[in-house]
Amino acid sequence: MLDLQLTNAGFFEISGSVEPHQLGTTYVRPREAEVVRVFVPAGAAEVEVYAGPLRTGRLVFRGSVEQALTLPWLSPQPN
Repeated sequence: MLDLQLTNAGFFEISGSVEPHQLGTTYVRPREAEVVRVFVPAGAAEVEVYAGPLRTGRLVFRGSVEQALTLPWLSPQPN
């Protein structure tokens, strides 16, 4: 369900992990000022949201999927 919501908000899954030595799925959405990255660890109930450069973005949220979906970083962007 999260993957569908992220896709609808303009995110796309990237192959390979940005997080070293962690299994999971990474989604990104480039924005004018920064890249928003969502990391969904395998088997975890929490997600991590980063903003900034792809590999060195700052952690802006770690918590439940339900809470993450209320963040402005994950809102659909106007065309």
